Amino acid sequence: MKVKKADIRPILKATFPTYKGRTFEVKFVQSVTFHDTNWGGGTRNYYVAIASDGRTATLNAPAPWKNTVEGSTVELTPDILVVEHSIFCGKDLGITIYANPTHQPKWLTEGAR
Repeated sequence: MKVKKADIRPILKATFPTYKGRTFEVKFVQSVTFHDTNWGGGTRNYYVAIASDGRTATLNAPAPWKNTVEGSTVELTPDILVVEHSIFCGKDLGITIYANPTHQPKWLTEGAR
């Protein structure tokens, strides 16, 4: 689901405050699999989790030869969002917010304004 920057401004400010792009998407999923957490061929994904109380946690992937995060899957509880900033082959693909499906009615209602 595409969203406007104004719709996600607080989330963006808490997770990727220096992001200046205009590409945003929300996906409603039960879990998130971390991929491309180290640079490889110009591709890298950055992940930040944000809790409903505003606390954040940044995924800092270790060196590729000891990266246990790559390919890991985490379940999304309703009180956590995972925000991904993707660079694919040197091109900025924007921000994707992964949210538990329980949030879908809220986003659809607010997006209909």
